[in-house]
Amino acid sequence: MSPIIPVSGGKGDPNIRSEAGFILYVITAFAALGGLLFGYDFGVTSGVMAMPYFQEYFYELTPAIKGALNSLMGCGAVFGCLIVGVLSDRFGRRDTIAGSALIFIVGGILQTASQNIEMQLIGRFVSGLSVGACSVLSPMYNAELAPKEIRGRLVGFQQLMVDIGLLVSGWLDFGTIYIHSDWSWRIPYMVQILPAILLAFCPFLLPRSPRWLVEKGRYDEAMLVLAQVHGNGDQNHPYVQQEFKEIKDSVVLENNLSVGSYIDLLKDSRNHRVLWVGCSIAIFQQLTGANVIMYYAAFMFQQAGLKGSMSLMANGINYIVMVVFCIPGMLLVDRVGRVKLMIWGSTGMCVCFFIIAGLYGGCGYKEWDEASMSHVVNMSENPNAQNAVIAFIFIFVAFYATTWAPVAWIYIAEIFPLRIRSKGFALASSVLWIGNIVVGQVTPVLMDSITWGTYLIYGAIGIGMLVWVILFAPEPKGLSLEEMEVIFKGPLIVTNLNYTEYLAAHHEEIERIREEVNRAAVDKSKGEMSEEKSPL
Repeated sequence: MSPIIPVSGGKGDPNIRSEAGFILYVITAFAALGGLLFGYDFGVTSGVMAMPYFQEYFYELTPAIKGALNSLMGCGAVFGCLIVGVLSDRFGRRDTIAGSALIFIVGGILQTASQNIEMQLIGRFVSGLSVGACSVLSPMYNAELAPKEIRGRLVGFQQLMVDIGLLVSGWLDFGTIYIHSDWSWRIPYMVQILPAILLAFCPFLLPRSPRWLVEKGRYDEAMLVLAQVHGNGDQNHPYVQQEFKEIKDSVVLENNLSVGSYIDLLKDSRNHRVLWVGCSIAIFQQLTGANVIMYYAAFMFQQAGLKGSMSLMANGINYIVMVVFCIPGMLLVDRVGRVKLMIWGSTGMCVCFFIIAGLYGGCGYKEWDEASMSHVVNMSENPNAQNAVIAFIFIFVAFYATTWAPVAWIYIAEIFPLRIRSKGFALASSVLWIGNIVVGQVTPVLMDSITWGTYLIYGAIGIGMLVWVILFAPEPKGLSLEEMEVIFKGPLIVTNLNYTEYLAAHHEEIERIREEVNRAAVDKSKGEMSEEKSPL
């Protein structure tokens, strides 16, 4: 779902701590409203499309149109991801978040006031622009403001807000289905505008990112923000001084080492393997089939015998499962590793999909449903099988929420070396959203044409993903960027790789890369000092 961007802990004295208190949690929670918008907009259409008055208002809601309603949000998000990097560098993280919120308001108004399906589709695309931007900006802002000792917790808060957005949208859909007019679907779309309005005020309520201020040479303002957040207003506080130095050093390094363009990124053969792995993990997160559940759970529950409001209630419970199981995922990722969690998740989700397909195919029959304008599976003669399908949908979501939902974002943010970190992450994120578009567009067509066979396809894809991860995905847990770069120069198949022995055998190469990085920082600093001393 949303990106979680780990930031290195730094090299300062670990005994020097930030004095950030409640105010920091308020600031980061406010910024994480971008994640709430992401989750809400992602989930609201799943329930709305199952509402009778929505189906009646936009009659002939064909599988292709259903796919477009979901995939156009992803289309907008791709452009949002690509554009936001440029805008946030120019205007700052905070102000760009506010601008994204204003765009979301426009999209929400279009969806709420839709008079025809074209207006609805445009609204979904416009909202997607904001969703894509916020999915990058909110965790980036929080990561750049948070102290290193709780940075993972505050950045991970973004994923929790995404899941809360899903939860709120699911239960609001359930509540408004009892309204016997088109307001049953207009209200859920209208409610999403409210947190966006609140987020649009962030320039008046939140400080700027200290990292962005340092990048722009506004050192006095950066020190002031760090002092206010971490030092009770004291610019001479040891943590404020240490954090300012680490931010400045980091900015110098990245400016001196980073590639100039995406073309440079792709041309350098050193980057090919890490890009292949990162982009593969990104698109696999979408091919898990989780978005089949997220987008079309209400229809799946209907086919499992839950009609009308009951299907939306089950959808709301589905999102409760998502929120609850997000928490153990965030706790386990640093204990058992990223790759193990993805293996466990792929295995569990594959099993669930095959069981769901078997239950639908073995205990139901295919028929045409006029309301949804597609073929569905009727299981009314097998209530026990219906209940089993519902149970395995919840089990699938639990596996996904604990594993691939947070872990894929963590993985692609950790594996890229410093010289391509920002652009590599951005490229992988864009690939992820492209996968979202494909799944959103193709799934309803598959569900109409082959019904339960859709789950067999995603189950088979899951087996391929599982094998790929076991063979080709190195484990980044506990490794520095330099160590990861050396790992990616090693054997292609990493299944039985002994990391300790391999890194020990390549210790000199790791130190050489580390020395190159340090030298780049020194050379850059000397260059800046020379420019300052040179006469005008």
